[in-house]
Amino acid sequence: MTKFDDIQFNSMLLRSIHDLKYVDATEVQDKVIPAIIGGENVVCRSHTGSGKTLAFGIPLSHRILNGQSKKVLIIGPTRELVMQVRTELSLLNRHSRLKVYNVYGGHGMIDEQSQLRKGVDILVATPGRLLDHFKRRAIQPRQFDTVVLDEADRTLDMGFITDIKQILGMIEPKNVHLFSATLEGKVASLIHTFIPKYKEITIPAEIIGKNIIEKDVEVTRGDKYKALLDIITQAAGKKVLVFVSKKYFADSLCEKLGKNEIGAVSIHGDKTQKNRELSLKDFKTGRTQVMIATDVAARGLQIEDIEFVVNYDAAMDRDTHKHRIGRTGRMGKTGYAINFIESVPVNYDPSRDRGGFRSQRSRARSGGASFKGGHNRPPRRQFSHNHGPHGRNNRN
Repeated sequence: MTKFDDIQFNSMLLRSIHDLKYVDATEVQDKVIPAIIGGENVVCRSHTGSGKTLAFGIPLSHRILNGQSKKVLIIGPTRELVMQVRTELSLLNRHSRLKVYNVYGGHGMIDEQSQLRKGVDILVATPGRLLDHFKRRAIQPRQFDTVVLDEADRTLDMGFITDIKQILGMIEPKNVHLFSATLEGKVASLIHTFIPKYKEITIPAEIIGKNIIEKDVEVTRGDKYKALLDIITQAAGKKVLVFVSKKYFADSLCEKLGKNEIGAVSIHGDKTQKNRELSLKDFKTGRTQVMIATDVAARGLQIEDIEFVVNYDAAMDRDTHKHRIGRTGRMGKTGYAINFIESVPVNYDPSRDRGGFRSQRSRARSGGASFKGGHNRPPRRQFSHNHGPHGRNNRN
């Protein structure tokens, strides 16, 4: 395993790495840092939690400090990811003179304009807000010579393909680096158009989930809440992240847990930016044990020490499921992922339930929701394919 001390980069950055007590570089860092320092475009297929922020943050900061690059623009799909990347890169540059800032929807436009006019070396932005600032001339596109597309697959899935093409067309960057969980479909088309020459780096998919003990638990809809309480009790104060499919239900479940004297917060797209930040802060610092989330939290968020992930509602596809459970089992620690599989009770009468069940099974499996027994997998996981108001077309 390569140590950071063995990788050649600016001493001010290395000092920050020592302050943060990072010793060994992850696989993605070991492969990406030398490539970007050497001036290559990098297209990297890497999973969440692999350390990719520092993988591009270290060499890009190094190139600015050494006069090899002017300014860097990093584009991410969500406010939470943008804020997280900015925080991590600010810590990395605590001993350098580089200015790191972020812009995103829901934040004060006037405050952002004021900060941008003071100057910025590394800007982290969501696509829509960035274009707003370009149009208002708060910042000039051509001052950036390097662009990073972080979580590119998620960005394109959220409908930002036109924005990304417009941004890259306005900047015409010297270097473009792309990081994504997949390099197929729309991502492949984007690579072909804007990154004609690049070094491709792939972090093997089998790394994903190697420290996660995953278990499927069959429950009837009426027993789901009790099963969740059992898991929270067994968690014994450890952080529990619960995924649901509907925004209103995230708040409802949070309130219900509160009545059971369990500290919980919720996060979803209908919350104000201030409330989302407060919820994340409470969960990260341990003020609350449980966070209820829609898939807005499934990609990119860096929350330490989540030991348990509960899929209260099924993910809409395998990729979303993979990134949900990827919130746990990080940095070599063991994590637990519990998936509730709705089953049909023996006396189930379909005429009493207009909505039906996502997963139709003949009878519930007994044994409760204990996760300490290891894998307990049905033959095939059922994913939601609801494209209604809380389905694929709804931005959580």
